[in-house]
Amino acid sequence: MASHTPGRSDGAGSGSSDFESGLDYGAFVEDDDAQPTQALPRTTEEHGAQRTLAFDRDELAAAAAGAGTGAARSGAGSRAAGAAHGVAGEDITASRPAPAPAPSPASPWGADRYPSDATVPASAPVAPAAADTRTPEERARLPKAGPRLAQVLLAVLAPLVLLLGAVRLVATPLFLWLEYHRPGFPADPYGFSTADRMTYGSAGLDYLHNLAGPRYLSELTFQGKPLLSEAAVSHMTDVKTVMWIATAVLVVLGLACLLLALYLRRTSPGGVRRALFAGALGLLVVIVVLAAMAATGWQGFFAGFHSLFFAEGTWTFSVSDPLIRLYPAQFWVDAAVAVAVLALIGIVAALVAGAPTRRRREMSQDRRAQLEATRLRWAREDAHGVR
Repeated sequence: MASHTPGRSDGAGSGSSDFESGLDYGAFVEDDDAQPTQALPRTTEEHGAQRTLAFDRDELAAAAAGAGTGAARSGAGSRAAGAAHGVAGEDITASRPAPAPAPSPASPWGADRYPSDATVPASAPVAPAAADTRTPEERARLPKAGPRLAQVLLAVLAPLVLLLGAVRLVATPLFLWLEYHRPGFPADPYGFSTADRMTYGSAGLDYLHNLAGPRYLSELTFQGKPLLSEAAVSHMTDVKTVMWIATAVLVVLGLACLLLALYLRRTSPGGVRRALFAGALGLLVVIVVLAAMAATGWQGFFAGFHSLFFAEGTWTFSVSDPLIRLYPAQFWVDAAVAVAVLALIGIVAALVAGAPTRRRREMSQDRRAQLEATRLRWAREDAHGVR
């Protein structure tokens, strides 16, 4: 232990106040195992003197355990020693040596990658996006695979749109009126007049396109009796379903053809013309084949067509059935001819407008050169960061 009396100094003082640090520099002792134990100073003043006490490690451990006769005696002796120096009854506060910090785990990305934060693994490096190494000339070239596929699709879908549109035009009251009033159309041998046919035939066509249920046809009467039988009404309902599906397909395919045409106009000058020309040629071949089949055997052709859309036995009726009297066999022959004629009109228009003449080929080449020049200018501007 050591004590220090304020007011005294080793050097010659001139009566000025002495500086008091409040620490006893002899309180730090060495144990046998060279592990330091620090006693935090607990100071008190008695008769003008400030004293600081220090206890060794064994006494501190015994005091912390709170048991043991030897520790009690040591504590009593310490308190007695403290009382002898004027600090009896004072509490003792001590600090243990701070434990050494646990070694930080090594970083998975290397020991010296982030030395200040070794416990947090660094995120994996992000590879930079692959740069476009193509030249402006290569980027300016118009695509080939996409426009070719679009031309094929347009050449296939456009004829279907033309056929479905022709069918939709034929299934109207206008065609019905022209058919009933044309010279040579057979009269009804069972008593329907032309006016009766127009009234009931128009009601049947209206049912195909409206939202009414089967009751719309079931309530039709002729001379006080139901006009159509249940089988006839059921068949007309099936025809209505087919017509609605055909109309939906017509709308969807029409929109698809429009989008394909817009795409080809932007990427392939002359592509729309070539696609429509090829599609028209293909449809012309199909119509010629179907016309030959119908001409050589109408009954077989008619039966084969109906078997594609209707169940067997649901579309056959006797010649005296009102449904057959309204729409006799001649009506269907004329309807098929009308569809073929309308399709041929569209085919001729496509062939005339899409014929690959020299002038049209030159115009397509000029348009293609203009597009490539524009795309080249844009690519160079992008390369130099102008745009």
